[in-house]
Amino acid sequence: MTDWHTRIQRAQHFARQLAALGHRCFYLNPNLGREFPQPSLVGPKLAVHELEKNVYEVHIALPREPVFHHRLLSANESAAVAGALEETLARFQSRRLVILSQFPLWNQVAELLRQRRGAVLVSDCHDLLSGFRRMSAEIIAAEEELFQQAEILVFSAKSLLEKKRAELPWLSDDEGKTLAIVPNGAEVSHFQWSADSKQRIVGYAGSLDEWFDVEAVRAAALASPQAQFVLLGRIEDEKVLALQSLPNVRLYGEVPYDRLPTYVCEFDVGLIPFLVNPLTLATNPIKLYEYFACGMPVVSSALPEVAAYQPLVYLADSAEQFAAQVRLALEEQDPQRRRDRREAAQHESWSVRAAKLSQLMEQSCETGPGGLTMEP
Repeated sequence: MTDWHTRIQRAQHFARQLAALGHRCFYLNPNLGREFPQPSLVGPKLAVHELEKNVYEVHIALPREPVFHHRLLSANESAAVAGALEETLARFQSRRLVILSQFPLWNQVAELLRQRRGAVLVSDCHDLLSGFRRMSAEIIAAEEELFQQAEILVFSAKSLLEKKRAELPWLSDDEGKTLAIVPNGAEVSHFQWSADSKQRIVGYAGSLDEWFDVEAVRAAALASPQAQFVLLGRIEDEKVLALQSLPNVRLYGEVPYDRLPTYVCEFDVGLIPFLVNPLTLATNPIKLYEYFACGMPVVSSALPEVAAYQPLVYLADSAEQFAAQVRLALEEQDPQRRRDRREAAQHESWSVRAAKLSQLMEQSCETGPGGLTMEP
């Protein structure tokens, strides 16, 4: 669902951690052609690159070069992608396969590979697709088919699983499937760097999109003029630009993951200022765990997945309360809370998450299609 080379998110972390556990991971780039210098005019193009040990990126170019969230693939396009993946697996002499699908775009591709290789299919549902304004209706509708296909259904948040069960009652009754909650996490060692900043910094790292609560941040910045408010991330909603008029707000744009700790670990307070809507109510914010890895207090909108970590977080129901909670967080002096947050991050690391996912995969492979067993 995301290009490896954009913001590092759940898919990339899972690939890296599963690779560290000894699995060989092929990461299918969802941009089906636009990364190639020349368009594919006849048949599919294929390029495979090793990104790091046991992680390979697969680029497949289709003649029509579809935008992956605009429409489903045609039957011919799915067959071409499946054929290119088959060629890749043959090239690497791969004999056993688990498919981890995060997006209904790949439904037909996954089914073709299952038919040819007896693969186990894992559905990893980590966002409410209907909450994205740019997501096509046919892709959203195809998610139920993905759930029906998969042997294992993984959800990133309890609230997301509950919403899907309400929409699809059969999820509660299907005894032939394994349902599991595997939340997001943090690469804890990545966020151990810190610096002594002489200036009080309140920060945010993530997407600045339609769900970003501009008014909450504006209220907080006006109420705490002594602090600098640093916003890291690609601006995807123009209303965010209005914050530039405030003297203590800085918009730094997208920061590469390898440089993120340089900024984030200087924050005195981490922000999760989300408008409360169906999308955000179902989210399990990665940034929560990354902030915790640095030990900092977190001020967030009242989201269920964040509320579970009280009293380590400060929750707000309005812009005015958000501003008040930021002031309280800036005054926090309790070193035990910082230690508790770091300890929580250790328990919520990506390595812990991947170990659980790997265990689910291995258990399913032992009894799954074709009687597969997982190689270490």
